[in-house]
Amino acid sequence: MTTGNMGKLSVKKRVRLAALLAVVCVLVALAGFSSAFVQKILPKLGLITNYPQVMGLPPGAVRPDRPAYQGEHPARNTRPDEVFSFPIKYGEVGPSKPLFAESQEYPFLCQTEDSRLGQPLIDNHHGWGVPVFAVTLSGKRTDQVIGYSKDCLLPTRHHYLYFKQQSDKHPRRQDDHHLSIPRDVHMLIRAESGTINRHLYSILMPTTFDDQIDKPDLSRWNGKLIYYFRGGISIGFQQGRMLMYRMAKDMRYVLEEGYAVVFSSATETDNTYNIQLQEDTALRLKQQFVSRYGEPEFTIGFGGSGGAIQQFLFAQNHPGILDGSVAVVAYPDMVTQLPYTLDCELLEYYFDHIASDKEFWRIPANRQAVMGLSTKYSRGPLLGGLYRLAQLLNLEWPAQQPPGSECNAGWRGSVAMVNNPKFHTDGHRFSEAVRSVTSWTHWQENSHIYGTDAQGHAPSLWSNAGVQYGLQALRNGTISPHHFLELNSRIGSWKPAIEMRQEHYWYRSMDPDLSRFSPYGEHNMSHNGHVRNLSPRFEGSLEAAKAAYRSGMVYLGQQNVPIIDVRRYMDPQLDIHHGFASGAIRQRIIDAGYNPELHTIWMSKPGFNPMWQAVDVMDEWLTLRKSLSKDIPEAASDRCFDDDGSIIASGRGVWDGHWNNQPKGDCLRQMPFHRTSRNVAGDDIRGYTLNCARIPVKHAIR
Repeated sequence: MTTGNMGKLSVKKRVRLAALLAVVCVLVALAGFSSAFVQKILPKLGLITNYPQVMGLPPGAVRPDRPAYQGEHPARNTRPDEVFSFPIKYGEVGPSKPLFAESQEYPFLCQTEDSRLGQPLIDNHHGWGVPVFAVTLSGKRTDQVIGYSKDCLLPTRHHYLYFKQQSDKHPRRQDDHHLSIPRDVHMLIRAESGTINRHLYSILMPTTFDDQIDKPDLSRWNGKLIYYFRGGISIGFQQGRMLMYRMAKDMRYVLEEGYAVVFSSATETDNTYNIQLQEDTALRLKQQFVSRYGEPEFTIGFGGSGGAIQQFLFAQNHPGILDGSVAVVAYPDMVTQLPYTLDCELLEYYFDHIASDKEFWRIPANRQAVMGLSTKYSRGPLLGGLYRLAQLLNLEWPAQQPPGSECNAGWRGSVAMVNNPKFHTDGHRFSEAVRSVTSWTHWQENSHIYGTDAQGHAPSLWSNAGVQYGLQALRNGTISPHHFLELNSRIGSWKPAIEMRQEHYWYRSMDPDLSRFSPYGEHNMSHNGHVRNLSPRFEGSLEAAKAAYRSGMVYLGQQNVPIIDVRRYMDPQLDIHHGFASGAIRQRIIDAGYNPELHTIWMSKPGFNPMWQAVDVMDEWLTLRKSLSKDIPEAASDRCFDDDGSIIASGRGVWDGHWNNQPKGDCLRQMPFHRTSRNVAGDDIRGYTLNCARIPVKHAIR
């Protein structure tokens, strides 16, 4: 049936047809995704939840008129002496207030129960934070509220984890003692849990059955420590979920090699992107480890995506925390990824809805020429099926499926989470009273850096004023002057925070009306989803942008510790972890005048992941440095791998190319870097321009 025929049907028939199609789509969706529906969608609607809400806020939670950060860069600052007496004794509670990080923000969502560690300790009876309930003698929670927890603290506890057989995929957990654990297990792990700076922590140590709580058996420990960082995207306001069995499963390779492992939910970016708090917590967690077990020979950082970001920023801001790192699918930092990620949805909406030549923009190569990021026919936007169903419920014939891109398959949803003060993916875990007074943005999470206005809201540093979208595509003839001018006049921007409204992501915004669903946030764009021949752009706070640089939130290339930057080559895929980030890191190091040989790039075809091999090489590298050798192991050099793990090429120059104005190296020929919308608009590979300088048009065209 064509769109024209649809228009000739009576309204009654159209409603019936839409309802029939809706039922079919829902049945198909439930048949294929019933488990996902129950586990994810219903809890997001608040219809199923086993955990209490954050009910109230302590006085002073909203902090108006905070100035943007004006202090010294953390690389030039000394940290205060520790005031807490480590180690935290078993049964006692770790420090809750950070040592130097200016962050003890509220609301703060307790996730001790999510982590299978029980309810948090009561710290008030004023209704601040989450309720704590009385339990029966068997430990079952009742409905009787006996207090509240705003800081989510737990006593430090002792546990054991074990893999019964070598083939086991998941370890088992036994609290307090190992008496009931079979003596023929494949691997026994001594474990510790508790809270430091309100966040959950764990320490894992390979051991034997001679281990005792107060007399640890360290015979299986190789004397070295891995700090495990985890990634994700979040805006803070939560403690984070920590499952010790998952830690042991993820880090099984290094535990079997004899390394000890530490982890904190503060250094998982799915919980927070507050680099001051992350550094403060990492220092204290290491102090807890050293006080309990002794100084390790060296500490290797390990983790991917947002977990890799922290390793680069720690190397710059406080190099003593980690002696070396294996940064998997790294970005240089969070802040300088925001310019092109917040461009994504604006560009996609223009291509799909307000361009006059939509057929031209349906060609993946034309979109990619402007966005820089991978685009292809093979996969449509995230939640595209729900969007078409929503169109049917609104008596609209579904629009043609647009091409898939890194923007709509990878970044969509992150934009709202970072930038919309009305949107939170776990909003049902906070009461309406708390939601109504909280600004849910990355900017607000770091208000101690960006500052706040008279109402306590932090400003956005994102800006697209002066950005010439598609400039390089115009210069190379991929798009015409008409396409270029229309794109830049109509694309618009994001509205100021005060004008934004709730997202239309259905379950993610707790809106059960599916007809309102939209994968775009067009109602929060400056053009309101309509064609305007001159849509306003947004100019972010210059003071906030400067504060991001001053405070160490931007990686400037200042690095004196070795880091292996390891990733699988995903640039052609609709994946947000792209190889050009490695080029950005390398160029920043060179421009800062630091030794680029301390940053080695390992990239493999998707069938092989060299991350554990990188840990082995980093161990060799740090062993050489410990002996005061300045040699760099041959195995640590730049390289690229085939699907089977064989080395395609290695050595200096293998990653050279257009990004550093050199002839293409052997690895870059195999794995060429893509770009971002800001690179296409004129920014270079470093990608850390946050605010464009502008001149009058009459001067520009002379």
